[in-house]
Amino acid sequence: MENIIKLEESIKREKNKAKKYNLIKILLGEYYNIYRKTKNTKFLDKIIQLSEEIDRRDINVLNILGLAYLEKKEFDNAIKIFNEILNNHNITREDRNTILYNLAIAYFNKGELTTAYDILKEISLNSNGDLNILSKRLLAKTCLKLGDVKHIEEAKKILESFDTPTEELAIAYAALAKYYGSKELLEKAKSIANIIGNKRVMADVLSVSNDESDLKEAYKLYSELNDNIGQIRVLYKLSYNNPSLFSEIIDRLQLLDDSKDKLSILYDLYIRTKIIQFLKEAIKVAEKLNDVLFIARAYAELAKYENEVENLRKAISFYEKYVELQNKK
Repeated sequence: MENIIKLEESIKREKNKAKKYNLIKILLGEYYNIYRKTKNTKFLDKIIQLSEEIDRRDINVLNILGLAYLEKKEFDNAIKIFNEILNNHNITREDRNTILYNLAIAYFNKGELTTAYDILKEISLNSNGDLNILSKRLLAKTCLKLGDVKHIEEAKKILESFDTPTEELAIAYAALAKYYGSKELLEKAKSIANIIGNKRVMADVLSVSNDESDLKEAYKLYSELNDNIGQIRVLYKLSYNNPSLFSEIIDRLQLLDDSKDKLSILYDLYIRTKIIQFLKEAIKVAEKLNDVLFIARAYAELAKYENEVENLRKAISFYEKYVELQNKK
């Protein structure tokens, strides 16, 4: 902090524009470094305020500004800044890869996974050293989030190239075990989770299994982690052989905040039981989540049981709203 105070005072006194600008660049770096140590967001605000006040901004200033927006979760602003560097400044290939990596992080955290994937593929093919490793690790995470079997296979291949097994590799094996119904892949996932020694990873891996003892162990681990969603997921799988668990699942669902997981379980309960109250509860959750497509489909399903004309009109209305939203993208 002493160094920061001296820099702030020097900037106030300095009359030469070029020298003042160089002092500001140093100060911005100091602000970011102390934020990294303290996680005090006031230093991010100082970066943004000071960066916006100066007349010109080179790539170093812009990069720190973009990182500040990234840390503040203002992803659109971060994306704008990183693109400004890429489009308006002549930079080396190494610097370009670094900025592209920061841009990919912004898109990844914003949830624009396809864009993040494309950027990370480019970096992984055109970079070396630590950045290459970092980009491949984030590429693997992106593939896992994309969730289809092609990308999960790609994630597995990337993660297997590293010397040390990771949580993501265990999850990749578990996801593929579920997709292929492979006990061998599940055992590999268990083995990696055991080596890592992470309760959550082990619980997630075991929850993929159809073996009752694995599921009960997963339930125990989720209980230790106070993970209600995880417990409900496991109870739901166990209920296929033990329908008496329905009442406990319903009681637990009522205590949960609205989420995609809650929506999925409610709808699955409806599919399994054909009890329309589950469908109605799912619609309520979807409305709070603004899941327009689900609402449209759910009202079309509800029309089979009651208020056919009214519910079909609602379904059509929400389908139209969904199309409208897609056209705006």
